[in-house]
Amino acid sequence: MDGSGFEPPFTDPESDHRCCGICPALRLPRHRFAVADRPSNAAWPFNEKDGLRYTRDEVPVCVHPDRVGLAPELMAPPRVPDPPALSPATRHRWWRRKGT
Repeated sequence: MDGSGFEPPFTDPESDHRCCGICPALRLPRHRFAVADRPSNAAWPFNEKDGLRYTRDEVPVCVHPDRVGLAPELMAPPRVPDPPALSPATRHRWWRRKGT
């Protein structure tokens, strides 16, 4: 995340991945979707409103792990926190004031 709240998607249409046009990997960062081993309307129902499949816990799910290069895992991995920003007091100055 770049501080603006924008999180880039896991992959993009121009990459080497062969994602489906409706894959959550094209819309969401990796920590926001799960990966199933196969399509299943019973297990991962399709939501016609947004074009995604969902787990029972309402997590978007990719159903073609081989196309995105990921192993199946039914829970999205936790988000890796951003490193803390340095406050002005902890930044190191590369110059010294005169007299200090």
